[in-house]
Amino acid sequence: MDETVLIASMATLVILSAFLSIISNRIKLPPLIGFLAAGIIIANFLNFTEDGQHVVDIFSHLGLIMLMFSIGMEINLRQLRSQGKFALIVAIVQLPLMVIGGLIAGLVLGFDMLQSICLGCIISGSSTAVVTAVLKSQGNLDKEHIDTLILVTIMEDIGQVIMLSMLTPMLQGSEMSSDALVILIIQIAVFMIACFTAGLIIVPKVIDYYYKRSNDELISLLCIGGLFVLCYAATKMGLSVAIGAFLMGIIVGSSRPKDAVNSFVEPLKSLFMAMFFISVGMEVTLNGLTENIGLIVIIFLVFLVCKSSTVYLGYWIGDGDSRTGFLSAIGLCAMGEFAFIIAKEALDNGVINEGFYTAVIGAALLSMIMMPLLNKVSGQAYDSMHDHCPKFLMRFFTKLTEKRDNLYNGLDRLAVGTKETLGKGFASIYFNIFLIVLIEVIFYFSYDFVCQWFVDNFGAEDIVCRIVMMTVNFLVLLIPCIGFSRNLRLILYILNAVKMIDRDFNEFDKHMRFHDILNPLIVGGALAIFIIILVPNNLATPIHIGVAVPIIFLLTMRHIYLIKNGKIPLLPLIPINDDVREKIEEEQAEGATEEESTPINQ
Repeated sequence: MDETVLIASMATLVILSAFLSIISNRIKLPPLIGFLAAGIIIANFLNFTEDGQHVVDIFSHLGLIMLMFSIGMEINLRQLRSQGKFALIVAIVQLPLMVIGGLIAGLVLGFDMLQSICLGCIISGSSTAVVTAVLKSQGNLDKEHIDTLILVTIMEDIGQVIMLSMLTPMLQGSEMSSDALVILIIQIAVFMIACFTAGLIIVPKVIDYYYKRSNDELISLLCIGGLFVLCYAATKMGLSVAIGAFLMGIIVGSSRPKDAVNSFVEPLKSLFMAMFFISVGMEVTLNGLTENIGLIVIIFLVFLVCKSSTVYLGYWIGDGDSRTGFLSAIGLCAMGEFAFIIAKEALDNGVINEGFYTAVIGAALLSMIMMPLLNKVSGQAYDSMHDHCPKFLMRFFTKLTEKRDNLYNGLDRLAVGTKETLGKGFASIYFNIFLIVLIEVIFYFSYDFVCQWFVDNFGAEDIVCRIVMMTVNFLVLLIPCIGFSRNLRLILYILNAVKMIDRDFNEFDKHMRFHDILNPLIVGGALAIFIIILVPNNLATPIHIGVAVPIIFLLTMRHIYLIKNGKIPLLPLIPINDDVREKIEEEQAEGATEEESTPINQ
């Protein structure tokens, strides 16, 4: 490549992106929109040579690496453990619901299953940079609530990295043989486990050791070198460089020279990040925007409705204030950087076409333009909806909120160990649901090529292979289903105990025994069978149902018989706070004394 091409290309890219980002900033829009607009202008009005396009491609990859590295460094694992409990509740409520909402919307719009999954993953996150800039400038929320929202966006980033890792085998699967795809899945699993274990334990200590014996510049160079090593390893394992960069950012963020490295990287990130978003914009044509304007609006509305409703639900479940929840929900309605990353990966692998890609970029741009406007009027909108809400709806929501408050008040009266058990139970349920979804996604995309592999290599019958696959699917799925059922039973038991705290302790045994009927093996087995029947596998479902239902019924009857005959130990009673116990016992004693002293009317 001629060096004059490199210099001329960089001059055009940097000056145009800087000029447009300054304009965006002046009209209270994120600079990111200026970078995307520069890419659109270059693609539609400037004829870049092949060498010029090559320059953009190289620097866009560097921009993606620097962007993901910086996002990873912003994640403080210690802060997430100590301050992120409420933000974690909001994130774990809204992330899966966003993916499900996008999946349903995609299927309704006529996309296939994989395209719909991509749409759900694309719309699931919010932009940390846009959210932070808009909320701090408009001042609708105080610093504490803004910090909470930033933690939510950080957890969304972590969730979307996991989604991108899960999507990689699916995106590449159509172009690979079955053997290569199985090897790819194993490689990804090994790579992720190694990074989250050895990487977070060993590498930060190595960085801290050399930091004591060097200076800020040298240790920053060492970390940048490690960044490119991990990015290279990620590509060799079949993952995107974004995954390797993000993981290295988390690793460096856990070490002592984090601030020094961040200062060193910041100018590089600003330059190369612009290149990445310019390359994203260069994939968009004006004709494509006009032809897909309807799809752009639909994707934006799906994102707006799903994001605002799920975040508000997360705030409500987390016992947050209703008005703050509404303002926070609107404050997160700017599609995140991962939307561009996941969409570009899907486009590069041929899963989505240019029309779909253009619609996603247009919807993301529309969300970033509309978010400051919506956030500015969110307070007045909430007050207006509250004043004009129909009375029957207001009564319904008031009763629902009272039940939620009573539940939280009851939880405060439980012993500390019981509350910890409850929290661990919810976390375990969420993890088991994630495993169930992961297992079924893998089996859904594996049925055809694994069965075909056995047919081609061993001459087996296709129907036999599918029955064997279904059996393996059931056995693998049974483990998280049993874990889900066991923890669900425990949670229901504790929540029911909360309702009975004010009753006589001797009544606990009478009212709580029904939970012992919910045997985890039976319920988990029934759940696994139901999921297998629900997920398409080209096998006749009436046969499954005809065999499964009698077996589950007989096992349930046998379990109830064993409980009645005392052959199965019952669940222990739920301990409550000692002060609460003493107060309740005193109230019960006083009530009994009053009943004895009250004369009976003849």
